[in-house]
Amino acid sequence: MNHPPSPIISAAEAIEAARRLTPKLAQRAAACEAARRCPGETIAELYSSGLMRMMQPRMFGGSELGADVLLEVVLEMCKACASTAWVWLNLATHSWNIGQFELQAQHDVWDSEPGAVAATGLAFPCGKAIPVAGGYRVSGKWPFGSGVDAASWMLVGALVERSGPPERRFFLVPQPQFRSLDDWRAYGLAGSGSHTVEVEDAFVPEHRTLAAEVFAEGSNVPGGRVHASPLYRLPTFAMFGFALGMVPLGLARAAAAEMAGTLRKRAGTYTGARLAEMAPLQLRLAETLAAVDFFETQFRADLAQMVAQTEAGAGSPRGDKLRWKRNLAWGTRLAKQAMDNVMAMSGAGGLNAEGHLQRQFRDLNAGASHIALTWDVQAPMFGQEVLGLPPPPGFLV
Repeated sequence: MNHPPSPIISAAEAIEAARRLTPKLAQRAAACEAARRCPGETIAELYSSGLMRMMQPRMFGGSELGADVLLEVVLEMCKACASTAWVWLNLATHSWNIGQFELQAQHDVWDSEPGAVAATGLAFPCGKAIPVAGGYRVSGKWPFGSGVDAASWMLVGALVERSGPPERRFFLVPQPQFRSLDDWRAYGLAGSGSHTVEVEDAFVPEHRTLAAEVFAEGSNVPGGRVHASPLYRLPTFAMFGFALGMVPLGLARAAAAEMAGTLRKRAGTYTGARLAEMAPLQLRLAETLAAVDFFETQFRADLAQMVAQTEAGAGSPRGDKLRWKRNLAWGTRLAKQAMDNVMAMSGAGGLNAEGHLQRQFRDLNAGASHIALTWDVQAPMFGQEVLGLPPPPGFLV
């Protein structure tokens, strides 16, 4: 996959690039959904704008921008096409993850293809790895490889066979050693191309692997000692949750703002009364905007705390990480509540299959189903921590 050289961009330039792309992404949203993948034009524009390499290390021609800029770009993209936002944030953040690996692994990925990106399959039980001389033989099938159609690498988790309990490890696998099964047919985030990805007996050298515990913690990854930016020492699993939570937040924020604008102008279809003057709609709009504001305010505060802890070199305590995960899951519930309200305020007009509101509704509910954002999964782990109960065996956070 050859793309023209991408410019190194500043934070302000990244946000402006996203704003310029938003109208085009909106025009292609239906086509993206129908194709079950991001259109080639969109991928090309993400490269030419510099956004695709936004979190890639500067050593390899990337912009090395951080989580705060990622948030602003996702919020902008979600005004237009959440599937594109989902694919882009996955591919962009995975370049950050590659930057956490051994330097030789980074050379393997980017020396011959400077703009290479990776999709992921992170469920350990879906893959197995057998130790061999110099590395491992890896096989498996991983679901939800978002953006794999645009990727020339896969970052997969697998269980390493050994005496005693298997070891959990991550592996970087290049094309053509993986293939997409082209099976993503979903009611939401339909254009994300989140296909199952298969690897069959691929050799992965030792330097392209990373122990799960080291990867999850982030502070001691090999790439964190290579690159000066604290970006590459962020707690990886905690950051994953923040990245994924940006899409439900962005969708709820965009839908709420648009609905507020609509209510200011519209009259009821049958009565002709101004909708803005109807008390039930005023109350529902207030509740919607409050839900979005509470989610966004807490999200930004927690993200800033994580970044500040990393920059200070202090690391992030487990209690903080679990609280952030709790807040992300609760905030996602607020986002769903806000979107439900928007749909109710839209009346029958919101059901139009050619309108984007129903797509926003479906996309938000699809994104909210991710395990990292699911209240029934995240809340008990926080409760256990508060009550002084031990975490489950092998728990990674």
